[in-house]
Amino acid sequence: MRTLSGAAVRAKWLARRVLLPAALATRALAAQSMAPAVAARPSITHLADSIATNGDTARALALLDSAVRRDTRDAAAWHLLGIMQWNMARSARNPNVMKDQKKIRLLIAADTALRLATRLAPDSARYWLSLSRFNIQSGVSTMRFASSGQAREGLAAAERAGERLLLAEAADMAGMASWRSYDAIANRGLPSGMSKVQLESSNNWNRKNARDYVNSIASKIQPPTGDEDHAAALAMFSRAVSADSSNLRYSRHLYMAYAERQQWQALASVAARRARQFPLDFQARLALGLAHHRLGNEIGATQAFDSALVLMDDTDANRLKNLSRILRPRARAARAGQIADSASWVTLPSAQRDGLESMFWMMSDPLALTQENELRLEFLARVVFADFRWTVDEMNLRGADTDRGDVYVRYGPPDFEMTIPGSTTDSRTRLDGGVTLVWDYNSKLTFFFDLQPGFATGRVSLFDRNYVEALRDAVPVSFANVPAARLVDTIPVRIARFRSGTDSSDAVIAARVPIDSLVRATTLDRVPVDIDLRIFDQFVKVRGMESDQRTFARDSSPAPLDRVWSRRVGPGINVVRVEAFQAESKRGARAITRLDPTTNVGFGMSDVLLGDKPELRRGIAMPSRWRDIAITPNAGSFARASAIGLLWEMYELVPRDGTTTYRVAITVEREDRAGAVGFAVRLLDNVGRAVGRTQQSRDRFTIAFDRQGSARPVLVEYLSLDMTQAPPGGYRLRVEVTDLANSKKTARNTDFRIR
Repeated sequence: MRTLSGAAVRAKWLARRVLLPAALATRALAAQSMAPAVAARPSITHLADSIATNGDTARALALLDSAVRRDTRDAAAWHLLGIMQWNMARSARNPNVMKDQKKIRLLIAADTALRLATRLAPDSARYWLSLSRFNIQSGVSTMRFASSGQAREGLAAAERAGERLLLAEAADMAGMASWRSYDAIANRGLPSGMSKVQLESSNNWNRKNARDYVNSIASKIQPPTGDEDHAAALAMFSRAVSADSSNLRYSRHLYMAYAERQQWQALASVAARRARQFPLDFQARLALGLAHHRLGNEIGATQAFDSALVLMDDTDANRLKNLSRILRPRARAARAGQIADSASWVTLPSAQRDGLESMFWMMSDPLALTQENELRLEFLARVVFADFRWTVDEMNLRGADTDRGDVYVRYGPPDFEMTIPGSTTDSRTRLDGGVTLVWDYNSKLTFFFDLQPGFATGRVSLFDRNYVEALRDAVPVSFANVPAARLVDTIPVRIARFRSGTDSSDAVIAARVPIDSLVRATTLDRVPVDIDLRIFDQFVKVRGMESDQRTFARDSSPAPLDRVWSRRVGPGINVVRVEAFQAESKRGARAITRLDPTTNVGFGMSDVLLGDKPELRRGIAMPSRWRDIAITPNAGSFARASAIGLLWEMYELVPRDGTTTYRVAITVEREDRAGAVGFAVRLLDNVGRAVGRTQQSRDRFTIAFDRQGSARPVLVEYLSLDMTQAPPGGYRLRVEVTDLANSKKTARNTDFRIR
């Protein structure tokens, strides 16, 4: 039996698959063993390229087909023919299933033509790189792996020819070949037997114990795997950037390699050098911002990110700071002015998004007393890292838009990472060629991704997507990895608003600053603490600010400091921030309270101001406004057996015969009804007499009384609660006022604690 040679077999395959005459394919392959390739006539390829550029692709293909028929060794014509066929079928190329038979044939023909070009002109780096790029976009893993060797062939050819730009391109592609290998084997765990991650609903392990479960089926290899591939990729990326420092992709890959291994100082040095070399390169400043932030240089990170945003166009800038990345995927009921979900966010006008974005980050800033907003910097750093790390240029896929990128932007760097052989979608065996990537966080969040080696992409496991969607809705974002967020204590604060015209209110702000938590971590004997009040309007403009510094003895166990401010606030949404900061220990405390708009006309009442026992100020016979009452406001924490003062105003009650009549009902209810039950409450007027009729039930008192007085636009009420026998704990307070002239009611609810 006659045995066909390899060349003959290839020729028959070409004739059958690519619609080329068998003789033509045979001559093309046989030409490799004959004379060196003859350079194509420049006029043919140039003319074909020009014709295709003008839109007549069919004519260009016909011209090239004639060229390779006349000269089967015309490598340039084969190369251009393959490129054009590839471009014609590129849009239909799918890593899963392709149904367009015409475009399938075009891709097969392109593969043949590009391979012939490299065989006929093996010293052409460009031909090797074209073939490598073609294969890396294939949905067939063997072709993708083959692209690695073709990239290295292109690098060798570029080195021989001394072509600097082609050498840079080849080095970058060779680096990405090593990177795809690294992505699949980094942080590898060694399974016990045929163990693999099981995610089907029938599994009986608790998701909160996911890390223990993973560690029970696989042991993480130490030192972590992937060092050799990472080092090879880093060397190639460095070489590419050295050969062509102006290329953004090569630089991005270099940043990726440094950031992946947390080599932040090296990343900062490379990015700073490039920023000096190319002042308009915003990508270098993004890399510098990422490095500075991870190194704890928040001032440098702020400057780098802000300068990058100035250099970016609107599309890139809006993509970088897009808040929908950390919002809930599904809509929920929200108060006016609040950001609800990612779907509604993208429908807002850009001006409104900008305003809400500023409000969001102002509300999220751990401490306004520092110059930086650490959570905003963390968000930007996460997006930048995700784009560097998981962008796949061949798929036109940006890193922050991938499954891994989405999880990283929402929850930050994982605390535990491991790859285990075998995908989660096949429960029978781990010999399916896939890899399971596990991310686990100390906050008990766990994610499983399926990776396909060679493809540089990862998807949330098919069996885990419902869990991840529910988690995004319940916990849309976490900044638990930000040190500044862990060093901020809470300041209890209470705000009462009183009308001050139709378009403003007077806000009385009472705060209880936890001095002990701020001073105990320092080595100073006398510890300075900055205390700050700021009021922002709905446009995030500062409408009131007061700052001072006080000094406390560290060893005297300072008690909490009670502070009171009175400020006028405008209409619309207002935000009040009260902060304290100890600069040496970097410890702080804060309170952020959002004040929604109130109606300043018609029947109504003010908030209820809590404090000590209220009294008329000297020289005042009948109070006309709240300021006529002497009271020390309280943030809502009272020592046991102390008086609890109440002060509020009522507006525009309807007069009858020159008088107003109204009913007040005050309800006090325990929040925690466990343990001992029952307590006594008395309501006292300004001279200490008990007022009202009491209705009592289990852990609940309601005291009501009627009032009558001369008709005034504003009426002032001030009383004291006697809760001497009440046990410590939390209490809810409701004050309800009924205008007896028309039975209209208004009420205010608040709470307080007895310590």
